[in-house]
Amino acid sequence: MSEDAAETMTAAATLWGSYLQAEARAPRNAKMAALVSFLDALPADTDDWHPWARDLARRVVDEGADFTIRMPLFERAVFPALIAGHRRGLPGCSRWLAGLAQHLYRSGACREQLPPDERTELGLLRAAVRQDPDDHDSRRRLVEHLAGHLRHSLHELPAGVLYGMDGATPEQCVELEQERDEFRALVAGTNHGAVYNELVEQCDLHFPAYRDYLLNRETYTSYEDYLARKEPGGQR
Repeated sequence: MSEDAAETMTAAATLWGSYLQAEARAPRNAKMAALVSFLDALPADTDDWHPWARDLARRVVDEGADFTIRMPLFERAVFPALIAGHRRGLPGCSRWLAGLAQHLYRSGACREQLPPDERTELGLLRAAVRQDPDDHDSRRRLVEHLAGHLRHSLHELPAGVLYGMDGATPEQCVELEQERDEFRALVAGTNHGAVYNELVEQCDLHFPAYRDYLLNRETYTSYEDYLARKEPGGQR
């Protein structure tokens, strides 16, 4: 780091300290003014401060640090550092972006810098596991996210299978089966695989069954009727 860059970083660090003090006790307008002063002071050479911004994200996402990352800080410092690391495959960056997905959803300018399939928490967790299959934190969070999605799809049974807030279409049932397969592969061979056996069995039953019901809907009064008539000994 050059002498000029070091002086700039020192000045930025001082302004960061001033912002933290304002964040702790100043009115909102004073907090935001102090934050903008800090952001304006960040040097153009990103290599000087990206590690600091990534570490801030790590502490908030992985360690649950009690610190509010305000949107200007996310858009002008944390996101630029994380997306640079994400593109380079640096450990943790994709997971930290996923952990800050609520910020990402509020910033179209940031989202547009990511590929379409990486603009959600789920997509970023998938990217994290792709980049590093041994990233156990990302794998665990991806498993939890997929498990939540699969459980949601089944929680209106026996009325039917959901896709988002609506009933699944036949095509969406196939997508859910693919997600189930992804989930099964993620938990296979782990110490927690047995925990999800019942969930996977329910997916195995209902995703293809609901698709079959939809494709033959005129034969049944409801999905509950379909299930009853498919039971051994039930009316065909």
